[in-house]
Amino acid sequence: MSAHVIPLYQKVPEKVIRHSLNNTIKVIDDLEIKLNEKGYHFLRNQTIGRYHFNFYCPQLKIAIEIDGYAHEFLEIYNQDAPKKLCISSLGITVFRFTDHQILVDIDEVLRALKNQIKSASTVYVV
Repeated sequence: MSAHVIPLYQKVPEKVIRHSLNNTIKVIDDLEIKLNEKGYHFLRNQTIGRYHFNFYCPQLKIAIEIDGYAHEFLEIYNQDAPKKLCISSLGITVFRFTDHQILVDIDEVLRALKNQIKSASTVYVV
């Protein structure tokens, strides 16, 4: 799926929405497989408070959110502001990746996670 910015308030054809949703589901599945292959233990489809994340590791306090095309809309972006404040106040680090990033450069996504996991792991070592 290519990353297209959809202008605000433009009617989006159902075909485009379905394509995005289908790819996002595939991307989530692909990322879950890669996380498991690397030995990272993330829970899928987790809710923290009233906020939803695609993946969450409670031991390391790391959440992963995969953004599809809807996050190109200003309205959706603005709705995420309270979520960011609430989650950061709980000491949780949130990684936000677009479905496109995961499709084209999953290795970079995994490197970013690996660096945070190393940092978080050293904090919890007694």
